[in-house]
Amino acid sequence: MNKKLISGLLAGTILLATVAGCGTPKAEKEAEADWSAIAKHPEAADHSGEQNPDYYVFTDLIKNEKFDPEAVTELKVETLQEGTGEVVKETDTVKANYTGWNSKGIIFDTTKKTTGDAVPVEFPLSGVIKGWTQGLTGQKVGGIYKLTIPADLAYGGVAGQGPTTGPLVFVVEIVSATAAADSAADSDSAAE
Repeated sequence: MNKKLISGLLAGTILLATVAGCGTPKAEKEAEADWSAIAKHPEAADHSGEQNPDYYVFTDLIKNEKFDPEAVTELKVETLQEGTGEVVKETDTVKANYTGWNSKGIIFDTTKKTTGDAVPVEFPLSGVIKGWTQGLTGQKVGGIYKLTIPADLAYGGVAGQGPTTGPLVFVVEIVSATAAADSAADSDSAAE
């Protein structure tokens, strides 16, 4: 085949993949990188648009439900269960259980992937989406919080373009928080 024909076929394939939703703009790729800081689960999102039957809300305090994405214009934090521990700082490393769903009510990730107990994940609070950083800073360990996050503080995009685009809801239980200096000291002592 000649080079022009191959180039044309390649360009057409790329255009078709992009139109079909297979292409990922740079901003979405950066958002996916942020997401991996929250959930280190490669199977996290069910990209079919269907609810993954193995995903559960980790708490009985709330159920995943549909919501109007147009009504989410700012970060809203609701306390579902008051925490009694330390106040979380933006620079802390947090261990948390969470469930996230989109405006269609579809859970796209959770720490409760079976009917058993949830398995909390640990991450630096400053290394996740802005809605988490802003919504959990100032909250107490042991608390369970519902974060309704507008797209600009989540992964961007418009609702319906993918499972993690547009406004999102997360329910988060802060299991523990470690100050940045404590985390570094723990790493140093573990290395010795």
